[in-house]
Amino acid sequence: MSAPATTGTVWTPEGTSRGTVAVLTGRGEHPGLYARLGRRLAVDGWTLAVPAPGAGADEVTAALAGATGARVLLGSDTGALRAWELAGAVRPDGLVLAGLPTGAPGEPPADRAGELDARTACPVHRGLLESDPDFAWSALAQVPPPPPSDPLPDAAVLWLHGDADPVAPVAGIRSLARPGDDVAVVDDGVHDVLNDQFHRIVAARLVQFLERLAKGARFAEEAPPAAAGPAPGRAAPLNVSARLDHAMRALAELVAADGATVTCDAMARARGVPLNSLVNVMLALRRAGLVTSRRGCEGGYRLARPAAEITVADVVRATEGSIASVRDTGPAAPLWADLERTVADFLTTRTLTALEGDTR
Repeated sequence: MSAPATTGTVWTPEGTSRGTVAVLTGRGEHPGLYARLGRRLAVDGWTLAVPAPGAGADEVTAALAGATGARVLLGSDTGALRAWELAGAVRPDGLVLAGLPTGAPGEPPADRAGELDARTACPVHRGLLESDPDFAWSALAQVPPPPPSDPLPDAAVLWLHGDADPVAPVAGIRSLARPGDDVAVVDDGVHDVLNDQFHRIVAARLVQFLERLAKGARFAEEAPPAAAGPAPGRAAPLNVSARLDHAMRALAELVAADGATVTCDAMARARGVPLNSLVNVMLALRRAGLVTSRRGCEGGYRLARPAAEITVADVVRATEGSIASVRDTGPAAPLWADLERTVADFLTTRTLTALEGDTR
C-alpha cells in the first residue's frame, strides 16, 4: 500500500486472496483511515480495496474485478447508503452496511471534541483523526440522503452498528433489516463502528461473515436448553439493554448526590458499571440535556434539572433513540402500536424520583 490518502488504496494478503472487499467511505473520511482494517483483513487472507471518495459504479466494479473469491461491497455512514444504491449494478456476493444513517439523527456535533465523541471512543483512532490533514471536519453536519428506494439485493447482508450511535440511532436499522440478514449491534459502540473502541470484535464479526460467503464456514447450531425461556441470542419482547441499565444506575447515583458533582470513576465504582461503558453513556445523557458536566480537578456530572422533571422516557430516548421499535405492517400492526403507546405512557409518568432512597 503506497498511494496517497485521498486516492484509491488497496491492501493485499501475502498469499492467495480469499476474496475482495470494496469499501465506500462516509462523510469526512478518506481511504487512509481504513489502514487498520486493511491490515487485519490482509492477515486473514482478504483483499481490501478502498476507492477514492465519490467513486462511481464503474470504479467500484473495477475495484472488485478479478477477485479470486467472494466479492463484497462494504459501506460506512453515507458510504453504506451508496453501497446499497450500487449493489444492483455491482451485484456483489455480500453487502456490509456499517453505521448506515437513517431515522431521526441528533443534533450535529458543535465542535471537534463533540465530533470525536460522536465518531469513536478508540484513543488510537481519535489521535489519528486529530492529526490527519486530509480528514474533513464538520462533515457530519451534512444531511445524508434517505435510504435507497430499491430493495436490498438478493445477497447476504451484514449490518454493523453501535447501539450508542448519536449520528444514526440504531432503531432505524432494525426497521430496515430483513429477517434473514445478519445484524451485529455493538454495546456502547458509536458511529464509526469499524474504527471504534471495539474494532477488534467488529473485524472478527466481519471475517466470520466473509468466511461464510467464501467457504460456507459456520458454527453448528447448539441445541436449545431444556429449561423454558427465550431462545439463546434472542431478545425478549420487552428488553432492558445494558446501556439503559448503566444509565439508570448512574442517574441513581446523581440523584443520591443531591446536586453535588460526581465523577464517572466514582459512579462506576459505586454502581458496578464498567468505566469505559459509563463514559459513553454519560456523553449520551449530556447530549440529551439530562446531565451537565464540569471539567477540571473538581469535574464530573450532575443532573441538569430536578429529578422530578426527568422522566424515564427521557432516559430511554437518550440511550436507545426511541421508546420502542415495532413493525408497522401485518395484521398485528395495531396491536404493536397499542403496546408502544402503553409503554410510552408508562415511562412518561415515571420520573427519577423513583430512584430516591435507592440502596444500591
